[in-house]
Amino acid sequence: MTSPQRIGGFPVAYETLQFGEHRVELAMIPDLESHLDRDRLLSDSSYEPPYWALVWSGAQLFLPGFLERHSLVGTHLLDVGCGLGVVSLAAAAAGARVTAVDRAKTALGFLAESTARNGFEIKAQPIDLASLRPELRFDHVIGAELLYEREGFSELASELMSRLAPEGRLTIVDAHRVDTKPFYRALAELGARRVFSDRMEVREERTLVRIDVTEFLGARA
Repeated sequence: MTSPQRIGGFPVAYETLQFGEHRVELAMIPDLESHLDRDRLLSDSSYEPPYWALVWSGAQLFLPGFLERHSLVGTHLLDVGCGLGVVSLAAAAAGARVTAVDRAKTALGFLAESTARNGFEIKAQPIDLASLRPELRFDHVIGAELLYEREGFSELASELMSRLAPEGRLTIVDAHRVDTKPFYRALAELGARRVFSDRMEVREERTLVRIDVTEFLGARA
């Protein structure tokens, strides 16, 4: 298999990730820092850095415990804001049928390369969550390090809950990079039932980051 040297104008490298008994190869951008225009970030509010290319701490740390708690074989899982697709790849390796969505088309180009390299089948779509076919429902909906745009929290909570199959489970991985309390209030108002929570800590450079993993069931019928 011939590997591309660039995707969407970015160079490509590969990293092997291990989640319990599952090992996956991830296509990623080497030396991501060199692709961030920090001067423009400070001066141009329209500039959107390639944050989709970051392998976020929370998206990796929650996976071993999640895969221990849940048998994913034959389940249908939705990875929302998938980025490079760490969650999607781990879930596919564990036997889930995975749908991944992200607004960044280049991110999905990297995920497509990883999918092929690992021999998986992942349905990846460059759309917002609201643009998925309305009848689609999932056994697991995952939002890992997804909570950044505070003005959209209520709409996001509603969309996530609406995608749950009966007895489906929503998992939120939150590193509290913004104030996310309004998101959880919105979930509570929609009848979400908290059924599991865990807290992890990781040091990112010199900062200690608290990561909360919370699982919800939908409102009772």
